[in-house]
Amino acid sequence: MVTHSPEEIKAFVIETLRVSGANFRQVDDDLLIAEVTVEIPPMFFAPARLEKQTLNLVFRAEASASYPGAELVIPGSFRLNWFIDGLKERGNFTLQSFKDERTPAEAEAALGELCPQLQSLFPLPAPTVQTRPYLLAHYTLSFQTDELHEELVSLGLDMTNGAVTPDFLRFLTEAEAVPGVPATAVETPACSLEEAFSLLHRYLEQLVAAKDRRWIDDARTRYEEELACLYQYYQEDQRDWADFRLRALDLYDKFRPRVLVRLVNVGLLYLPELVYRLPAAGRKKKTVLRYLPLLAKVEGAGSSAS
Repeated sequence: MVTHSPEEIKAFVIETLRVSGANFRQVDDDLLIAEVTVEIPPMFFAPARLEKQTLNLVFRAEASASYPGAELVIPGSFRLNWFIDGLKERGNFTLQSFKDERTPAEAEAALGELCPQLQSLFPLPAPTVQTRPYLLAHYTLSFQTDELHEELVSLGLDMTNGAVTPDFLRFLTEAEAVPGVPATAVETPACSLEEAFSLLHRYLEQLVAAKDRRWIDDARTRYEEELACLYQYYQEDQRDWADFRLRALDLYDKFRPRVLVRLVNVGLLYLPELVYRLPAAGRKKKTVLRYLPLLAKVEGAGSSAS
C-alpha cells in the first residue's frame, strides 16, 4: 500500500487550490488557510446555493494541538477526499474512433434523402473512406448569484474548418466507438488544439451573452431589497457605518452575477467520412462531395445539407 508523507499531501492540496483558482495563504510550516467556494445542496423549496468557506488545514497530527479547530488532512480524511473528488470533476480526456456500419448501398440511399438533386447521378462512383477529426468538449456553465443554476453544454468542433456543432453527443449515441486512432486516412486539421479551444470559448461567450437576463434582474431585485433593509437597520440604530459598508460589500459579492465555465471532459473523436468524386457533367468539372454519415451532413456539390 502506497503511503504519502504530510509534505506530499500538503503539496497536492496547494496544487489543487491553484488549479481551482482558490485563494490560500501558508501561515507557517503547519497551517494553511484557504478560501474555497462550496455548493450547499437544495433544501425543501430553496435552490442550491454557493457559499464561501475558510478552511484552516494542518497536515500532521501533532500540529492539531497548536491550532485548535483546524482540520487534519491525512489519507482517508473527509477533507482530502473532498479535494480529490473536486479534481475528478474537472474531467478526463478520451480518444475514440467511430464506425458507420451501413453498406455502400445504404449510405448512398441516405445520401439521396439528404440531397435529392444527386439522385440523377446515381449510382455514384465508389467513395474513398477516410476520417475527420472532431474535438468534443463538455462544459458546465454555472450561473451564480445568491442562487446557483447549472447547465451542461456538449459542443463538437470540426478540426478541419472550425465549425461548432451544439449538442454534439446526440449524433453519436448509436454509433460504435473503438479506442485509438483509426487505420484509415485522417483529414488534415486546419487548427491546433489551442485554436480549437479558443473557438469553443468564443462560442460559449456568445451562448452566455444570448441567455435570458432574468436571472441577473431577479438577483438585482433581491440585492436591492436586502441592501435597503440593511441600510434601514443601521440608520435607525445609529450603528457603525464602517461596519455597514463592509456588510454592504458582502451583500454585493453575494448577489453579484457571474458565470463560471468549467471543462468537464474532452475527447478527440475521429468520425467516418465518405469522399465521392463526382463525374464531370457538361461544362462542370469533376467535383468532390464529402458525406459524414453519423452527422447526416453533406459538403460540396453545391449542397449545404446538415
